[in-house]
Amino acid sequence: MKMQDMSLRERTRRAVRTEIVEAAMGLFLSQGFETTTVEEISQAAGISRRSYFRYFASKDEAFAAALASIGQTIAETLTGRPAHESPWTALRRSFDPLIEQASTDPNAEALGRLMLERPALQQDKDAAWHKKIAAALMSRLPVSETAEASLGAHALAAAAIACLHTAQAQWLSTDEHRDLSTLLDAAMGAVHPLT
Repeated sequence: MKMQDMSLRERTRRAVRTEIVEAAMGLFLSQGFETTTVEEISQAAGISRRSYFRYFASKDEAFAAALASIGQTIAETLTGRPAHESPWTALRRSFDPLIEQASTDPNAEALGRLMLERPALQQDKDAAWHKKIAAALMSRLPVSETAEASLGAHALAAAAIACLHTAQAQWLSTDEHRDLSTLLDAAMGAVHPLT
């Protein structure tokens, strides 16, 4: 939906949701997910606890919203990749915005560790990302039958996300000195050559 097509009320609602998500992520990264309360998130976002629950049913939902926006960025990047790229290479390149953020954001490692500590949140994130990435990948597959293209898109999306997790886990290990981009290239290259 384009911004001009949204009502003022909907734009305001999205802006408040974004502020809540940003406040929540700041607290999760600075003091941990478990110790952060909805009251603290509400206070950091400048709203009441009651108002918080108009937007999110739990702190897990706020965290999921933050992660879903990253998945949307990956899917949009994939859609914008050159048509001549193979699906697997386009998938690798679609992770570039995430990789860039990981290399510049001082909270990136904390976020990665938070995901490792909360497998349920990671599963929810994976499901949302998988769906968006697979949908963006469909048009790149040379399969004429929709069912076959869907199966292939979902298999490739799942494999790429698994490679990302493998690279992130290695990147977060204390004895690793390579950057996340190099590790992701190695992980994805082990599954299928990158061109």
